[in-house]
Amino acid sequence: MKSSFRAIKYLYSLEERGIKFGLRNIRILLASVGNPHRQFPAIHIAGTNGKGSTCSFLASIAMEGGCKTGLYTSPHVVRFTERICIDGKEIAEDELAEYVQDLRPSIEATGATFFEATTCIAFRYFADRKVDVAIIETGLGGRLDATNVVRPLLSVITNVSADHLEFLGSTLRSIAKEKGGIIKPGIPCVTASTDSLICRTLSTIAQRRHTKLYRAADLVRMHKPFGNVRTQSIDLWGQHVRAENNTLGLPGSHQGENARLACAAIELLHRQEGALARRFTNQAIARGLRRVRINTSLRGRLESIGRRKQYILDVGHNPDAMKTIAKTLRENSTKGFVVVFGVMRDKEYTSMIQELAPVAAIFVTVQAKTRRSLPEGVLRREIGRQNLPVRKGGSVLSGLTIARKLAGKKLKVLVTGSHYVVGEAASFLDRRT
Repeated sequence: MKSSFRAIKYLYSLEERGIKFGLRNIRILLASVGNPHRQFPAIHIAGTNGKGSTCSFLASIAMEGGCKTGLYTSPHVVRFTERICIDGKEIAEDELAEYVQDLRPSIEATGATFFEATTCIAFRYFADRKVDVAIIETGLGGRLDATNVVRPLLSVITNVSADHLEFLGSTLRSIAKEKGGIIKPGIPCVTASTDSLICRTLSTIAQRRHTKLYRAADLVRMHKPFGNVRTQSIDLWGQHVRAENNTLGLPGSHQGENARLACAAIELLHRQEGALARRFTNQAIARGLRRVRINTSLRGRLESIGRRKQYILDVGHNPDAMKTIAKTLRENSTKGFVVVFGVMRDKEYTSMIQELAPVAAIFVTVQAKTRRSLPEGVLRREIGRQNLPVRKGGSVLSGLTIARKLAGKKLKVLVTGSHYVVGEAASFLDRRT
């Protein structure tokens, strides 16, 4: 058995320890291995939707500016190693195995969870490789997330909407407080949110921590030339940032807001007048926004795949994400889609179905290979209760086969609802193409 396989198997075995909110354990773990999180500059990103895209835009821009760039994201889509990258290259499996072997005594001594162990490995890897900057995505929430030990150059909050209610609270205000927990004393924060309640909540947290909350729309203006939904050409400009007539490397009109947020973060870095900001030239910004998928290999964001690009994969997993997916698909096609749909038990699947209904010619319900999956039959019955056409898919692989037959040559297949569902689909479709 390869050492890399054993290493990843060991990390997954830590999932049995569950999710432990709080920073005490991760701090003890990091201290035992030299506090690697204090050895590199970082940008810390939280939010409900758009975190992965915003992280990737920032990482791509940093790479185009000549920075040695670490990128830590979660969850992965196909391979565990997608979570930990430097300059767009995933950590090698053999290197990962070495880190696991080296850090395992500390992981066991502290009783670290899966995410705490993974975070420690990523931080140690970035410190050892002496990255110029690391882009760090929170795992869940923010305030008590294991990544919240970093003291970043700035904090970024994409948006706040209903998700992970059992962990983050049942109201937008309570969720905003958890996301706003990444705001640090004296460290500026920028958000893409325009909701007055959320902005007030985040601003109050910032004031208590003697810093300021900025809105991305106030820092960077955005203009989308009329009638260019398909080409995604936008103009972005601020006091220091300018990227005109720029085509984004990720599809979907919503990516303009993620790109603006990334540029707003860079605008704040320029205002701090640090050496790192000088790397973020307008040329680097334009190239980074355009080459984001090439530079970071981001998967599952309205990703077209298959021999005839018949499949569209998106990792959206809450009602707001489904609304965005449906809006983008309607903008680009008048036809319906065969929707391969599977979710986790803790999701608001009734609302997700309602948001997808306008673009679904028929649903094919599936269940991913994880204990967290909602049983396929429960999902199918709920779709039927809403008087929408639905077919039993069973496993993701079986569901794809059924969906392909239903789609024929006229329709496309949308696979969505969960990282797990999209990951299984991508693994299968990658082998076929």
